Amino acid sequence: MSFKTKIDFCGLADGTSVILKSHDEGRAVSVVTCENDEGDTIDATVFGHVMDPSNEYALKADLTNFDIVLGSVKSVTLGSATKYFMLKSVSIGTSNSGEVSISATAEEVASATAARTYTVTIASLKKRNKAQILNSLFSLSGTGAHLQSASYTFSVESTITTVDGERVTWDCYGGKVVVAVEAKQAGTAAPTVTAGSATGTVTVLSGDATESRPDSDYASVSAEVTQYITADSE
Repeated sequence: MSFKTKIDFCGLADGTSVILKSHDEGRAVSVVTCENDEGDTIDATVFGHVMDPSNEYALKADLTNFDIVLGSVKSVTLGSATKYFMLKSVSIGTSNSGEVSISATAEEVASATAARTYTVTIASLKKRNKAQILNSLFSLSGTGAHLQSASYTFSVESTITTVDGERVTWDCYGGKVVVAVEAKQAGTAAPTVTAGSATGTVTVLSGDATESRPDSDYASVSAEVTQYITADSE
């Protein structure tokens, strides 16, 4: 058995540290129908063939100063056709009980020229099993407070104009990073999660820290932090 070649639609693989694991083409179509006076379909038209693919990656080595450029466009040749895919989201999961997970989604657009981009540079991401605080997006304090996991979603919203069901123009906006934080409490005081305060950014605690005290386990705290990203200079 031979495994099929994977395609890096989202463009994150560098062949050294970030290794492509899988792809999903995310193909979809639209269908409109015409019904007769009894409600039965008598004709149908299929249109708007699009691909909104996704990729999964493996982290083979530590990353330093790794750029995520949301809104960037990658050209991919499929058979005799060239298609263009805008990077829409990247998810990075870190945990004390599992390896780093990286996945991304893209959206098919009409040409190779990016409309707008949002760049986030990951200063450091370790390969090892470890819940990690990236880019000082938040801090955790409290005696006996231990980070269990931190999951990061970098994303933009998109606007797409279609003509006769075909995508012709697009843009993106609203760049942000959302972090889901989980911590456990071994001390007497509940952990405190505080949003970061990097210069030139807006970072807020977008989900109040919520404490859970189960019957037969240590108390835990979950929280959400959001950082809003400014678009790159056009």
